[in-house]
Amino acid sequence: MVEREISYRLFAKEFNDSTFNIHAKLEQLNQSEGRAPNFLVTPAGLRINRLFVVGVVTEIDNIGTDNDLWRARVVDPTGAFIIYAGQYQPEAAVFLSTLEVPSYVSVVGKARTYEPEDGSVFVSIRPEEMNVVDASIRDRWIVDTAELTLDRINIFSDALSSGLKGSELHEYLTMKGAPENQAEGIVLALDYYQTDEGYLKDLKTALRDGLRSIDLTGSGGSAVEADNEEFILGLMKEMDVGKGVDYGELIGTARSRGMSENAVETAVRSLLSNGQCYEPRIGILKVVS
Repeated sequence: MVEREISYRLFAKEFNDSTFNIHAKLEQLNQSEGRAPNFLVTPAGLRINRLFVVGVVTEIDNIGTDNDLWRARVVDPTGAFIIYAGQYQPEAAVFLSTLEVPSYVSVVGKARTYEPEDGSVFVSIRPEEMNVVDASIRDRWIVDTAELTLDRINIFSDALSSGLKGSELHEYLTMKGAPENQAEGIVLALDYYQTDEGYLKDLKTALRDGLRSIDLTGSGGSAVEADNEEFILGLMKEMDVGKGVDYGELIGTARSRGMSENAVETAVRSLLSNGQCYEPRIGILKVVS
């Protein structure tokens, strides 16, 4: 029986920053009976074939011609995952064809890369399983993913401090208890991306912002910010008659009720990042029900 690769949790920012695709080793090819998995190496040293993500579906399009091919955009607090499902993912394709936008979903799937002739690299997910979930599941995923990502960042920082590379770094990390997959991933990431503390700091900032998006009244944000977001959320529900709310009209209405434009912009950015509202079209906002 062929064992499936582990499905890892990571945020959209780290996934979309990834451009390094590698093939399986010979022993993995033998174990998989000739079906060699590809691995995507992230700048923070995660080596993945499969991943598990949770977010808000904000767009679904049928982009197929002869065969149905569905594309969906799944948003987390750091960015968006692009999902493609076609004839080889029939259950996921049917799921997307009937799904209402917006919806909270969980996705387990394989990382895929596409490299146009200009040399750029685009990443996406080919889903194996998709399910509708609720906001509490999404929030739990954000917390768990942030914890796991922070652990990897700390190990990567230790690797940078060591000054080692290649096999010496691999041995150093495994001796300190790093999982084999992570030790190998960090060595590869350092060589390919030249990852530095600046990138790790940016990733930490994304984690912090993601956690703030689900901690409106805790230490991550002030009570005033929480009140502003609740006010704007309620105002959008009040103004929406079915087609969404024009952003300019939202600002005008909020200002007429005593809220500054800067406060509106801050609240809207936070609501977008935590998946409580989305933009079906540029300049139009809708609440995720």
